[in-house]
Amino acid sequence: MWIYQLSKRCIYLDTFLFSVQNFILGNCLNIVYNEKIAKQKARRGGKRMTIYSSQRPATAEEVYQDICDRITNLQLKPGQKISENQMSEEYGVSRSVIRTVFTRLSQRKLIEVYPQRGTYVSKIDLDFIADLLLLRTAIEKEVLYEIFETMDESHRQELMVELKKNLEKQKEFYNSNGYDSDFKSLDSQFHKLLVDSVHRHNLMELMAEHMIHIARWRNFDVTFAHRVPELIEEHEAIYQAIEANRGGKAMRAMSAHLETISKISETARAEYPEYFL
Repeated sequence: MWIYQLSKRCIYLDTFLFSVQNFILGNCLNIVYNEKIAKQKARRGGKRMTIYSSQRPATAEEVYQDICDRITNLQLKPGQKISENQMSEEYGVSRSVIRTVFTRLSQRKLIEVYPQRGTYVSKIDLDFIADLLLLRTAIEKEVLYEIFETMDESHRQELMVELKKNLEKQKEFYNSNGYDSDFKSLDSQFHKLLVDSVHRHNLMELMAEHMIHIARWRNFDVTFAHRVPELIEEHEAIYQAIEANRGGKAMRAMSAHLETISKISETARAEYPEYFL
């Protein structure tokens, strides 16, 4: 009987020790995993956010949007080589998720996949950007035309009040060296106020698929040439022309504001030849 009880106690002890061992091993693996993630963040300068958590991995959509942001903001530079393995490690997802994301990025011309050579962030095609800016300029000049031709005075005054508020906030960034995210929002809002005032949302929707390419160029253009003060002055010129009821002047100011390629293209190509086609 005592032999049976002793063997039973040994079984309980073995079970207990096995549970403790698994607990310790599990904690060790978590520590190793967290250290790995910390090192990945450190390699990215500590600036990359973690879109995944210990509770769940990132979705393909979250990874896609985040890589789009990194390309647009030039954190992933034009011409930079990237890989499924690299992104799989950074986001803590499987390679199949990254493969799906890469397919979408390729369809939007944000990356180029070369068999046997690898995957690269697409370089900036200035001819393509120039065509997109031409379309956007035509749309925003049409918006200005409708503001002058169809908008009644009371609505015009409401628009001017909102534009003035926006401009006052922009001027707080006049001495800014970089293209701050808060200023980017104000820049976008200025144009959105104009478009929304004449209910031309659909026109901008036609451009939505390609706006990311304009945004990437804008990030380069403004940062490279330190153009924040210039942008504010250009917005001010558009505002002043609308306030003075001078439609032609407002349209010319808009054209000058959006046509940015010729201003710095040669210098940009000379200093960053690896960024451009």
